[in-house]
Amino acid sequence: MFVDKFFCVLYNINMVIEEEVETKVAENQISFDFLNETENDVKTLTSSQNHDWVAQETLVIVVKPTQGFSCEFDLCGKKMIDWVKMATYGCKQKEITEPAEENFLETIKRESEGFEFVAVLYCDTPLLKKSTFLEIMDHFSKNRMNVLKLKRGYVFRGEFLQNAKMILSTQVSEFGDDDFFVVNNSQSASFAFTTLQNRILQYHKSHGVTLLGENTIFIDADVEIDEGTIIYPNNVIKGESVIGHCVILESGNYIYDSVVCDEAFVCQSYVEKSKIGKGACVGPFAKLVSEEV
Repeated sequence: MFVDKFFCVLYNINMVIEEEVETKVAENQISFDFLNETENDVKTLTSSQNHDWVAQETLVIVVKPTQGFSCEFDLCGKKMIDWVKMATYGCKQKEITEPAEENFLETIKRESEGFEFVAVLYCDTPLLKKSTFLEIMDHFSKNRMNVLKLKRGYVFRGEFLQNAKMILSTQVSEFGDDDFFVVNNSQSASFAFTTLQNRILQYHKSHGVTLLGENTIFIDADVEIDEGTIIYPNNVIKGESVIGHCVILESGNYIYDSVVCDEAFVCQSYVEKSKIGKGACVGPFAKLVSEEV
């Protein structure tokens, strides 16, 4: 069997390199919503009929703390700040460095003039989900609030904010389970990583991907996998990789920024910035590296 597979690699290697492959990859994969329970893969905040007002009238200010983990810290293929921005995708967004406490209110005022609603969030809460953000905005609007204090952040009505001299709200409103979990040390980073990875794996399972031994499978947030694919234990798929329909990824593969087309078979191989053609058989122990995909 080992010999058969070895010759299969030699026989198919030209097809792997030379075949023209047409693959449509969503830009930044931003439309793949791992943060919300939806029936549609491509569903953004602006396409939601009931929440158009959130996108049109809300400014989201993402604060970058001066202490703790950097907002550039990578979790499952995205920076922490990008996870927060994904949860509020569709709204106007601004990034600011955390101001001194005595300058906080004036800084927020200056950045948010002209907006009906202002949400102040922090980039060290990467577990925030879109569904939770919309729940917060619904609660704020329906209760005609001027200020809402969150476990980590605030929501303001714009007119109130511009005239406010101080923030008087002290009661913290609870939303979600882990949405405002703060990542500021190695232990909290590990918890956030595990939570996000579980969301990603659950997303793919719910869209027809079979994961065998999923506690040993790692998939980045921007990876696209078509239904019918089977992934065995000890697979790592990173970057903006695209795995086609009914692909079999046997154990022991590392795939980075690559395209694996429909019905391909890959086993114990290293694939970087490469295309594997439809029905190709690669591995074991193949190494495919290309400058371009």
